[in-house]
Amino acid sequence: MNQKVIQFGQLEELLTEPFAPGQVMRVVVLETSESLARQIPGWRMVHIGVDVRSINESGHILACHLPVAALELFNGRRENDPTWQKYDAAWEKAASLKERVVTFLQTVAEELGFTLRTAGVIDLGDVRPLHATWKTDPIRLAKDLLDEPKQ
Repeated sequence: MNQKVIQFGQLEELLTEPFAPGQVMRVVVLETSESLARQIPGWRMVHIGVDVRSINESGHILACHLPVAALELFNGRRENDPTWQKYDAAWEKAASLKERVVTFLQTVAEELGFTLRTAGVIDLGDVRPLHATWKTDPIRLAKDLLDEPKQ
């Protein structure tokens, strides 16, 4: 089966797609990793983010990947290792982002006609996720307001 993947650079753009009544949209925190060197087993690049995916009536996968962190890791967790502390912090940050995304999508789900699920991953196969943004993220908007120069 050869499904086409339609990736979106902004979460808001995904919501402009037509949704079939009851179409399921899945939101999950996801980690992917890739080996960095064949000669050094266990050295890998880990990507953590929130993925929003759905399959439309045409069978196309609609996907939006909101990245949280990319970390180089060596296998074997070590106590008080700053890299592993960053890894744990990235998972906490991703969980918080997921909750904000879910809250946002719940506000539009009924209007747009989709059903929201917070479990299950729609596999993209060998397709690399395009890094996206969420322009109306309440945390980002609050940060932007704080960063604005005072006049």
